[in-house]
Amino acid sequence: MKSKINIAIIGTGDISKKLADALCGCESVELAAVYSRTKEKAEAFASEFNISEIFTNLEELARSPFIDAVYIASPNSCHYQHSMLMMQNRKHVLCEKPIATCADEFLKMLKAAEDNNVVLLEATRFYHAPGLKKLKELLSKISPVRRASLLFNQYSSKYDALKNGETPNIFNKEFAGGALMDLGVYCVELMVALFGEPNEVISSHILLNTGVDGQGAVIAKYDGFLAELSYSKISHAATPCVIQGEKGSLLFIKASIIDKIDVIMRNGETEQLICYTDENDMIFELQAFAEIINEPQKAEQYNNYTMEAQKIMDEIKQQMI
Repeated sequence: MKSKINIAIIGTGDISKKLADALCGCESVELAAVYSRTKEKAEAFASEFNISEIFTNLEELARSPFIDAVYIASPNSCHYQHSMLMMQNRKHVLCEKPIATCADEFLKMLKAAEDNNVVLLEATRFYHAPGLKKLKELLSKISPVRRASLLFNQYSSKYDALKNGETPNIFNKEFAGGALMDLGVYCVELMVALFGEPNEVISSHILLNTGVDGQGAVIAKYDGFLAELSYSKISHAATPCVIQGEKGSLLFIKASIIDKIDVIMRNGETEQLICYTDENDMIFELQAFAEIINEPQKAEQYNNYTMEAQKIMDEIKQQMI
């Protein structure tokens, strides 16, 4: 069992900074290097987080004998290529969501992980945070479930740039941008983690002038209940997620965060459960990643969630055409 896992970060955006902050509280993982296409960004990131080594060449990072694992936060369209390169060089991979642009890509990534005896894991925070387990436990309290409304509607900081004629990566079709890939993925993956595969999926979207979806809505049909997914990068809503059952309802802030759950029973009883208080919930996925590297069989459950979600997203994207 390796006492300390040396990890490199690919990408220097806000999500990479959040992961770097979380690494400060994860004793089993050491932040050893950062990659950026530009030396200036890599040096600035390394200086901010006291990182000893920088890379501006991915091949050199992949070959480095001092790096055990990588966290990939490059644009969505690069996840497959970057993950494959790292796994083919015996690096464990924690890759930001969506881990791939389609189910076929993810299947090839799983094969590469198996062939090279490394761990592949999508960086889906709520998979590993305490809130998902608590939510699953509470389903029986309100059962039978009749409706689930899973939401993530957040006005993008890049949307104004789009309206001014620019094409940020997150709204660029070439970079696999759009609301489904950026926010809807949380809704789909939470639905799968809670309820499994639906019987049928129907969706509708608002497409932007770049060809990607600015917002979308999905109805997934299960035996005895419906799941509604709502996601948007061009509007903002404070409406919570709600799971409705015949005995009561469960409310939480949004599909990506389950830090507290309000339980509202039909008989008038109410309760709020605090699942965790850590402001940076990326700590949970880092701890899980380190644990899974030492016990690789534990990756299967999460990769099954990811594969099923990829298939559903493939179907949703097909319905956009």
